[in-house]
Amino acid sequence: MQHFDRESFFLSCLKKQQVTKGIGDDCCIIDMQDSPPKHTHIAHIKSANLKSLVVGMDSFCEGVHFLKDWFSPYELATKAFLVNYSDIIAMNATPLYATLSIGLPKYWLKGDIAAFTQAIGDFCRAYKIHLIGGDTIKSSSLQIHITLFAKPHKHTLYRDKIPTNSLLCYTCDTYPKYTITRSYKVLKMLLAPANKGKLRASGRFLAPSIRAKFIRECAPFLKGGMDISDGILSDTLQLCKLNHLYFKPYKSFFSAHTRSLLQSGESYEMLLSLLPKDLRRLKMRAARYRIRIQTLGVFTRITHKLPPPRFWH
Repeated sequence: MQHFDRESFFLSCLKKQQVTKGIGDDCCIIDMQDSPPKHTHIAHIKSANLKSLVVGMDSFCEGVHFLKDWFSPYELATKAFLVNYSDIIAMNATPLYATLSIGLPKYWLKGDIAAFTQAIGDFCRAYKIHLIGGDTIKSSSLQIHITLFAKPHKHTLYRDKIPTNSLLCYTCDTYPKYTITRSYKVLKMLLAPANKGKLRASGRFLAPSIRAKFIRECAPFLKGGMDISDGILSDTLQLCKLNHLYFKPYKSFFSAHTRSLLQSGESYEMLLSLLPKDLRRLKMRAARYRIRIQTLGVFTRITHKLPPPRFWH
């Protein structure tokens, strides 16, 4: 095992990516006024024309969300940021700033850290995000905690403002029809005892596809949105709870070929709620982005029993 100051090396690699902005010791002020106060040692960032911020925080931890053999350091950083980015896009917001708290594993060498920070730089440049602070510690396993600060759009998508009689749909690729289940199948293979340490993550489980432009275009007539992280069934039940509603599924919801679909998490496709009159408009816009819209059912005030969800972490 290489002995070196991992924290200092990590920060030096990160600064070389030139995506950091105003990093202080532990805190940073995002100033929404014309001029920041003088005579302070805390980092200031001038962010004009902002009256509010959308804030999203997510964790990506070894032994809980993944095993170290599944991803390379570069892939780990990319997916950790994509998972958080997905939550921001699900609200139709634009990410601006990020903080990163990381427990650097003792088994990582300099090459691993360099690859990890390279991925952070590539992601932040691609999505125009500035890294403004965080914390770094040594750890026995990799622990990633990211907070994103985003600019809200006038058509914000909430999870708890879905009206009665709204439809619930999900996005997926046009071909094959149920690509969304691939993440679940990959996960099952990775977790199989016979495959432990032998397989690497692939497909959508490795790199989710986030539907940012499509969501932005459709947001004016959508009634709510949520990215699919724990599975369609689990996330549908969560929406019911938040809106004090029940969900009446179409018959196909319980068909044999949808069993894995309902439980499939980690896809980061979108659950979308809208009024029935807007379904055709949604499908027409989805076709331009080569996205298929599958309708699951309708929210109602009449009790409907759904099967219990299953969780893998």
